[in-house]
Amino acid sequence: MPVFFLIFDASQTVQMHCRIKPHLVKAVTKNMQSPTVQHWFFLLLLSLAWGFAFYLIAVALHAFAPLTIVNIRLVVGAATLYVIMRWQGQRLPHEPVWWGRFALLSLLGNLIPFSLITWAETEISSSQAGLLMALMPISTMVLAHFFVHEETLTSRRLLGVALGFSGVVILIGGAPLREGSDGTLLAQIAVLLATLAYASNAVQTKRLPPIDSLAVATGSLSVGAVLLLPVTLYLEAETWTAPTLPALSATLALGVASTGLATWIYFRVVADCGPSFLSIINYIIPAIAFAAGVLFLGESARPSQFLGLLFVLAGIALTQAKASANNR
Repeated sequence: MPVFFLIFDASQTVQMHCRIKPHLVKAVTKNMQSPTVQHWFFLLLLSLAWGFAFYLIAVALHAFAPLTIVNIRLVVGAATLYVIMRWQGQRLPHEPVWWGRFALLSLLGNLIPFSLITWAETEISSSQAGLLMALMPISTMVLAHFFVHEETLTSRRLLGVALGFSGVVILIGGAPLREGSDGTLLAQIAVLLATLAYASNAVQTKRLPPIDSLAVATGSLSVGAVLLLPVTLYLEAETWTAPTLPALSATLALGVASTGLATWIYFRVVADCGPSFLSIINYIIPAIAFAAGVLFLGESARPSQFLGLLFVLAGIALTQAKASANNR
């Protein structure tokens, strides 16, 4: 994706991508209200925005090189969030230390995973990339065990991790391993590395001092766009041609909908209902990404993919069960 999606639990940092920038949330869990019809509608919108991001990337790749797509997405997403941030009366921090933090957050949460997933989709299908990204919450759980004091891997969570990684092995399959020169295996590894980058970003975000989360999201996207621009110009400027309307529309939709507006909606819902309510999308997004690739791009659907997804989702359920119970 590069899409990316991250979900923060009150007692557990849970994150997924496509997606863009829920990983910048300091969730306030007091005075939570029961989900209303509007909140469930917002949940549907978020799932669609982040699930379809993999499909949008595949369409954008018909005219743009990977880094160009990422750069446009960051610029458009940052502009969208900046308008929303100012509309809500918020401002970016002036202290230099925050801009260093923004750079680190953008590196882990945007530049590395966005670039890896977008490149991966030049070699593998968008549906497979979306399925592999289902490992995100499990990767976060493992890293949190080592770097966040209050997080521990219980026997239930260890079983969930084992199921999740077994699912990934099934999703990858044996063909790329038998064909060592096949770029498919490298692309699959790139998506898995992207999940680790998102997980690292989730842990890093949990260590931030208190600050308005919308300002952090806007700042990190802005810094990421500036940092990536010279690299994009150096590596891909010669590949730029007049884009097709579908590719341009898909790229802009990635920035506006999957990155900017989705993040704003995420903040609204997490402020009202808490992060545990949003953990539901960990199960929905991989399915949407898979369905979009199969239905709209004609990508293959193998029985092993359904089995692998089932294993991963079962693993997510086991790793999140305790946290969800604590947040009710």
